[in-house]
Amino acid sequence: MEARSSRELKARNYLEKHRIMELLTYLTSALLFFRPALKTLGLCTADEVLKDDGHGVTFETFRNEVNKRTQEIWSAF
Repeated sequence: MEARSSRELKARNYLEKHRIMELLTYLTSALLFFRPALKTLGLCTADEVLKDDGHGVTFETFRNEVNKRTQEIWSAF
């Protein structure tokens, strides 16, 4: 029983050290919010491949991308 709890403690420490849970939370958010938001705003087509630079998307980065794409769309008018 003690070996099991020791292994669970090591696993928990590993997850915390490498911030695995934060990564999973970020990935879930990205899947649920970022891409559909761009599609809803008409700023991302269904077949467009979004590039991931390996860094988290901050609100400021997201806002800048939305502003850039909005400017591109409206510059045609």
